Amino acid sequence: MCIALGYLFGSIPSAILIARLRGVNIKEVGTGNPGAANVYREVGKVWGILVFLTDIVKGVIPMLITDHLLKVPTYNIHQLFWVGLVGIAAVAGHCWSVFLDFKGGKGVATTGGVLLYLFPKFFLIGIVAYFLMQKSPRNAKLVLPVFILVLAILVFLYRETLPWIIPFLIIFLIVTLIANRRALRELKGGTE
Repeated sequence: MCIALGYLFGSIPSAILIARLRGVNIKEVGTGNPGAANVYREVGKVWGILVFLTDIVKGVIPMLITDHLLKVPTYNIHQLFWVGLVGIAAVAGHCWSVFLDFKGGKGVATTGGVLLYLFPKFFLIGIVAYFLMQKSPRNAKLVLPVFILVLAILVFLYRETLPWIIPFLIIFLIVTLIANRRALRELKGGTE
């Protein structure tokens, strides 16, 4: 039930809804991607930031609800793993929205929400790395080394919880790589 809730929260097409408030069909302008970056470029900075924050919340809220429903007094490995799966479902919902014929954005901000909730010490590092990589298309060849470095920092910061982090990260990486195959090809080509 909680995983379905995560998927439904993630499926809310916030970029489309917020761009519509400004009279813009975000799927018909810019890159056509229904995400914060396209809204930022095509609708305006404030609106793009609003989409980014909304997409972060789409990852956080279902995890918070799941955490509350599990009612475990202290975090344990099983609780964190299930809460993490709900976050992955939210990212999948963003990438394959039930409201958009199973299409959607790249899931970057929703991933940020998952990281914020599960790994608050790591969140700022992840955000800084993401925005540094966005500065130039030439940074595409640095994506893999930076990603590996960021994961190493994550594992170091949360080494006491490795038994649940490793399976969580494997599932998370598989979902995000499948969802972003096209985006990774475009990144290599320097288009987005």
